This record gives sequence, C-alpha cells and structure tokens, in this order.
Amino acid sequence: MIPIYEQGTGNGIGHNLESFQRRFDQICDEHLAKGRTSSFAFIFYNFTNNEFRQILKDEGAFAKLDRLSGTELSLFYLHTGRKSALDSFNTHFLSALGVKDQASLPCVVFFRVKENEVIDVEIAELESANLIHGFHELYVAIESYLESNSAAPASESRAIRWISGGAKFASVEVFRAALKHALGHIL
Repeated sequence: MIPIYEQGTGNGIGHNLESFQRRFDQICDEHLAKGRTSSFAFIFYNFTNNEFRQILKDEGAFAKLDRLSGTELSLFYLHTGRKSALDSFNTHFLSALGVKDQASLPCVVFFRVKENEVIDVEIAELESANLIHGFHELYVAIESYLESNSAAPASESRAIRWISGGAKFASVEVFRAALKHALGHIL
C-alpha cells in the first residue's frame, strides 16, 4: 500500500505527486520489459468522510492492507489535508480511468497493464465507511481481487458492489499522459 502525499519529500513510505508519477512509470516499464502483467488499484474516498480517512491513517489497518497487497498489487491512495486536492484527484483520476460516472465513493478501482495497454478496469464500491465495517469491506475487496485477479468473485458480497469499467486505453502512454494531466491539477 503506497500513499501519495500532496506535499513533502516522498522519502520513506509513500510518494509526493512527482515521485509517484516517476514510480508509476518505473513499475510499468519494469513489468512491460519482463512481459509481466501489472496490477494496480487506487482507493478513492470523500474528504468529509472522517471515518474512512481514519481507516487509511490507522497504522494497523495500513500494515494489514500492505501485507495483503504484497507484490501482486500496487495499491495507492492520496493522503492530503486539503479537500480541494482530494476532490480534484478523484475527479481527474476517475476520468483518466474512464469510470468517473460509474463510481461512487468510497471505492477501489483496479486495473491491469499488459502489453502496453491498460485493461480490465474494475470498481469495487464500498457501502460502509465506518471504521470496523469499512476496513473489512476494503480488505475483502482487495482480497477478492487478488484471489481472482479479475472481476467480482463468484459469490457477491452484500456490501461491495462490483462494476466492470468500460474504458480501454490504446496504450500505457495515453494513460500516462492522462495521469500527468490529472496530477497537474493538484500540484
């Protein structure tokens, strides 16, 4: 699990916006060079939902989600103290993934990069944002994705609504340009 900080050096765990762009490019380049499929996920949430923000700030929750995602999934979220930055990140990034009108917050958007294409965009909408149930739903959504590495699991959860995104980018380069544009609105 990798936080993206709106400000700061990006040293240690996490990235500032510029180092995130570089790291995302590195991961894509490394995996594309090796012929591997890269799986990514972004957690999107509403700034005013304090309980969900607490989930992401909690060290124990962070450690459990980090261990779960392991090396199979690069899991990112924006950590910021400004509502406008988070709103801008959500709007532009959900647009870049082609799911802006499909996703309700909080949600996790999963996608894969394979052979220079962004594919298999999927959304797990979380019903509960409170500390206990919200963490459980987030954990189950990530676990389900990792187990199937694709769409919603065979047994649907009452709390998690899975949506397949319709977007498919022509190339990772188009997605990188959209990502750079989205991050430019936050800087």
